[in-house]
Amino acid sequence: MLGETLGYTPQGETRIEYVEDIGDFKTAWDLVTFEGFLGTPMRMEFTWHGCDSALAAPLVLDLARLTAAAHRHGRTGPLGELAFFFKDPLGQVPHALADQWGTLRAFAATLGGRGPA
Repeated sequence: MLGETLGYTPQGETRIEYVEDIGDFKTAWDLVTFEGFLGTPMRMEFTWHGCDSALAAPLVLDLARLTAAAHRHGRTGPLGELAFFFKDPLGQVPHALADQWGTLRAFAATLGGRGPA
């Protein structure tokens, strides 16, 4: 699915481990290889620590506002235009993140908003 999202399959590994003692907090380690200046093989490694609830809360608020606006415009049922928010969205929607972002922006504009920034 990552290859569909990015348009190519990167080499590397991503791992997220659950550690009971830290509860809702997760630590992820990422290693990504890529081609740099003049084709020089490079890699980027980073570790981040985040709270699932704090990371998800703004997304849930955006989903609620967009769904309410769609309902006011007479839309019901699954909203494929909101695929950007999901790892594995319902329906036949592209997994390409840039395409999903464009679809979301256009959808928000039709609801009378300026769309996401």
